[in-house]
Amino acid sequence: MALSAVNIIGDVTQLLEDLLAGLSPSISPLFCLTLGTNEKGKINIYLYQVLESPHGKNSTWRVGPGGEREYPPLALKLYYLLTPYGADLLTEHHILGDAMRVLYDHGMVRDADLPESLRLVTDQVAIILMPLQLEELTRIWSALQSAYRLSVAYEVRVVPIRSTIVEPMPRRVETKIDRYALR
Repeated sequence: MALSAVNIIGDVTQLLEDLLAGLSPSISPLFCLTLGTNEKGKINIYLYQVLESPHGKNSTWRVGPGGEREYPPLALKLYYLLTPYGADLLTEHHILGDAMRVLYDHGMVRDADLPESLRLVTDQVAIILMPLQLEELTRIWSALQSAYRLSVAYEVRVVPIRSTIVEPMPRRVETKIDRYALR
């Protein structure tokens, strides 16, 4: 698979959508979410921040499949806001509780459970509930220019994006030294 064909950030969002499939997930912008006439409720998954993982900076060059040296991948932490939408507050509370249970049950998504596109770059993805205070959540909602709604934040880590920087391995040069010529 060509690197340009891989959308790692989108693949992680799709993974969350797949995990929460029973709750009618949506990835719409928060300010335009509404319920349809036949919908009881849904959970919105909103990517609000992407940061580089500082631990990724410690990685070293790797040897690729063709023997070339590959620059270390860009290691990311993705931050999502989960917001329930329902016909009433109690329905929203049920939806949020169900979503949190699903993500708790899948806190570490490993090899076989990862979509193929993610398996190509990592062997696991961690989904972690972020303990944000009301003030921090309010700032996020203010930045989005929307009225505050009940929501929780999750961090998904570490998501590597492979670099396109590749160098050939240095060739080993052997030189024979005539030890008698050195005298």
